[in-house]
Amino acid sequence: MRKLLIIQATLIILGMAFSYYYYGDAGLLAATYGGGTALVNALLLSRRLDKAGEMAKSNPDAGVLTLYFGVVQRFAFALIMFGFGIGVIHLLPPPLLGTFAIAQLAYMIFGTRYAKVKQTE
Repeated sequence: MRKLLIIQATLIILGMAFSYYYYGDAGLLAATYGGGTALVNALLLSRRLDKAGEMAKSNPDAGVLTLYFGVVQRFAFALIMFGFGIGVIHLLPPPLLGTFAIAQLAYMIFGTRYAKVKQTE
């Protein structure tokens, strides 16, 4: 999990720098908000995976159900955060959504590297 957060943080910092360059302070704030949303989303995923792993030992169906609930939870969280950020506090959508999307790529980067390491073990 630590590697995932490091990759995400690096991509968020790059997104913040890019947003600041093109949009100024407003872009930096929006990118920070989008990146923060992505980090909290990653922490929610980690917590849910730990809980599902524990539950799967005694009841595999409950573990799977917990994972599905986690997907819905993370989707709802992101949707609410986007709505609040764009609709209520009027942050710029491109840097907010762009930085969030780039940070989510860390899942793919981390997932493929982790899968390759597991295959070689």
